[in-house]
Amino acid sequence: MARKYDLVICGYYGFDNLGDELICLALIEMALEAGLKKDRICVLSSDPRKTKSRFGVASVNRWNILEVLNALRQSRSFLLGGGGLFQDSTSLRSSLYYWGVVLLAQVAGAVPWAFGQSVGPLNSKAARMLARDALRRCRVRFVRDEASKKLLASLGLDSKIAPDPVFYLKFDKPDKEVFKKTLVFNVRPTRDDKGMSKLLVQNVELFAKMHEYDLRAICMSEEDLLELKCLESFVKFDDVVVPKDLKDAILAFEGATAAVGMRLHFCILALMNQVPVIAVPYDPKVRSFASKWNIPLWEGEGDLDRKITGIRKAKPEEIATARKTLQEAFFLALRTTLGDEKFCSVSLN
Repeated sequence: MARKYDLVICGYYGFDNLGDELICLALIEMALEAGLKKDRICVLSSDPRKTKSRFGVASVNRWNILEVLNALRQSRSFLLGGGGLFQDSTSLRSSLYYWGVVLLAQVAGAVPWAFGQSVGPLNSKAARMLARDALRRCRVRFVRDEASKKLLASLGLDSKIAPDPVFYLKFDKPDKEVFKKTLVFNVRPTRDDKGMSKLLVQNVELFAKMHEYDLRAICMSEEDLLELKCLESFVKFDDVVVPKDLKDAILAFEGATAAVGMRLHFCILALMNQVPVIAVPYDPKVRSFASKWNIPLWEGEGDLDRKITGIRKAKPEEIATARKTLQEAFFLALRTTLGDEKFCSVSLN
């Protein structure tokens, strides 16, 4: 029986988290570059109407099991599409959901595969069991950092590494003369009592005052904005930006002299916008990313001033290499999953 879709993509989509929305965009663009058609792609989303409008592909409600099962029955493959889907830092709910959808995909005859994953932390035995059982069913497994590869190896699963999917996106950065030095920063909610976001805003404000920088906050989601509002008594900033798409993300970094942030995709966007960045490694995936790209870390102690004045930009050729590596990995994964030689003939850009 001919199936309607080549690809159903599943991730943390439709929640207005910029990083995850950019992952979805990148996966769709790579699939199109590989030769798939838009009408052969479907995305599971918390807000299907918005996802369909934003990306121009079919979308179904991720919470409606009948809609999900129907989409999977009509698809050749099912992609666990990037992000930290298997982790139990807050609860088992995320791991349980994605494990369940992988099982549904197998029942429906859609071949599961995983790309752009960060796996962990998996602190409980149940979380490790769910992650292992879901990912062992995937025909192809690509993770985005060495720590995830080692964790999967400890679970008896092999995997390959490729850069975060967002590196595939093309950034047309406008060349504008900058008259005022600007430090952009990002905070996110934390689940402990270390007060890292409070420490960060206090230190970036001190740096801005000492060096006469403007301060611009970039919130990657509504929860980042709420966290920032809780910190308004500790910092005075000149601008707050909540980018919703790639164009907004590019404009958010316009004129930035340096960046300091807690979220992974804030750091990636800074790199791709040619803005020197310092990472605050609240999440293990941020630490892994910083190690890979030689990005300095600030962990709440030490001289932020000295770190900011000494950081470097990523070279354009480094970004280009990451993009090519990512594209080659995705094409390989897609060919392996679908068993379709037509993808071998697509040239790599």
